[in-house]
Amino acid sequence: MLEADKKEFAALISATLKTYRVEPDADVLRLWWGVLSRYSIEQVRNGLNRFVSNKENKYSVVPAHIVEAIEQNNPDGRLGADEAWATYPHNEADSAVITDEMAEAMQVAYPLLNEGDKIGARMSFKEAYNRITEQNKNNNILPKWFPSLGHSKDGRQKVLEQAVRLGRITQDHALSLLPAPNNEDFTNAVLKIKSTLAIANNEKLTDEDRAKAKENMAKLRASVFKENE
Repeated sequence: MLEADKKEFAALISATLKTYRVEPDADVLRLWWGVLSRYSIEQVRNGLNRFVSNKENKYSVVPAHIVEAIEQNNPDGRLGADEAWATYPHNEADSAVITDEMAEAMQVAYPLLNEGDKIGARMSFKEAYNRITEQNKNNNILPKWFPSLGHSKDGRQKVLEQAVRLGRITQDHALSLLPAPNNEDFTNAVLKIKSTLAIANNEKLTDEDRAKAKENMAKLRASVFKENE
C-alpha cells in the first residue's frame, strides 16, 4: 500500500475490529499496517471481506487471518511486493528466478538504486509492482517466471532447485542452465534436481533411476569430449 492508503486502511481495520468488539487505537493500527502494508489496498479490502463473510470466523481476528484470506484470494503464485523486492537480485553476481512483473517494476526503481537511494528504490519498486500485478490480475494475466543468472556460480544450483520445487520452471530448463556436463559434480547436480522434483511430486528416486541417470550422464560426457577432440 501507499501512504495515501493509510486513511482508508485505518477505516477498514477499525470497522473490522469493532465487528469483533475490539476498540482499535493507534498502536494497534500501526501493528496491522506493519503486517499488511506489503499488499495493495484492494487486496486488503478483499481479504477483509473474505474473512468477515465466513460464518466460521465468529470470535476473533488477527493480522495473520487477513494475510491468509488475501493469499486465498490470489492463488496465482505471485509474491508480495516485499518478498518480490527481496527475491530480485540487486547486483550482477547474484542469481534468482523472477517474474516479468518483477523485472518491469525494477526498471522503475533502477535510477534510484543507481544513485544509491535504496529506500527510495524499494518504495518505487513496491508501488510499481503492486500496480502492475493488480492490473494483470484484473486482465487474468498470470506471471511468467524465468531465471536471471548472475556471473557468480555460487548459489545458482540452489536457486534452480527451489524454482523447480515450487513449479516455477521445468526440470529440463533448470538442467539446461547447469555447467557443462564434464565432471561428476554435474551428475550429482542432476540427481539432486531430480530428487527435488520427485519430492515436490511425492515420489522417490529408485536405485535404478540413479544408476540410469549416471549412465546417461556418462554417455553425455563422452559425447562432449568426443566433440571437443
